[in-house]
Amino acid sequence: MSVTYNTLHVDERYSAILEPNLYFNPILVPGVTCTDKYQVGPAGQIFVHQLATSAVEAGKPGRNFTDEEASNELIPIQLNNNFQKSKKIYGVQAAAVAFDAGNEYLATAIQECREGWMQCGIACLAQEGTAATAVSAITEETVKSDLIDTRTELVKGKGRANVVMCTPEYYGLVLKAAGKDFTPTTNDRIASTGNVGQWLGFTFVEANGATGSIKYYDSAGSQQTVDMSTVQYVMYYHEALSVVSNFEVARIIDSERFAGSLAQVEMNTGYKVTNKKLAYVRKVSG
Repeated sequence: MSVTYNTLHVDERYSAILEPNLYFNPILVPGVTCTDKYQVGPAGQIFVHQLATSAVEAGKPGRNFTDEEASNELIPIQLNNNFQKSKKIYGVQAAAVAFDAGNEYLATAIQECREGWMQCGIACLAQEGTAATAVSAITEETVKSDLIDTRTELVKGKGRANVVMCTPEYYGLVLKAAGKDFTPTTNDRIASTGNVGQWLGFTFVEANGATGSIKYYDSAGSQQTVDMSTVQYVMYYHEALSVVSNFEVARIIDSERFAGSLAQVEMNTGYKVTNKKLAYVRKVSG
């Protein structure tokens, strides 16, 4: 539809600068919130050895050794979550717009795959971790004591944790509660940045992708549907969450079916909580 200023038809133009799309926070960072240390080479499934262990009881001096059979457990990481996106761009379309259609659609496809890739990692963490005992609602007044109680559960099971993966609702409660203690440096940082960062010995990460029902394939090859509606946070040690990929490609190829190109992205990844004693999932009932 043409535009007129009074009785004069004026020119119309389309901007070559695109409005950025919005995506969930990219929260899976190897060495910070997850690990890829078991990525050892070409394989569709990786088995991780875990040696059997037990504490030694004291005995009287001057005795013979009692031999114990060596044994271990195999922890499977099956690389069975495949992500694909292909954008079809007709040549006549690319020739009629001012922006670089191929590169822009490829960048969009990469972000779309990474978003699903990241959400599957969150779902694995929530599904395969240990359920915390408490299920009561968390308030601004109980945030700190609840975190300490969950940490106590985890430590009593010989575990340790350095990350708290939070839903946006819970992260908001933490922002309110963390600023109440009289610690000027911490309070000033939280007030100026809106980020919790380090608190109580944990790195707090806001995962706005922890929402709805998320599907992923577990190490047994079964599709799991994880309801995130009752999850508040997961307290865990970052190396307990393995995210291992064996294939990634991003390409723009000419199509043989039509005059134009395809912007294609593919990723293949396995997810596994290798030790559920190092990840505690805090939910609320109902």
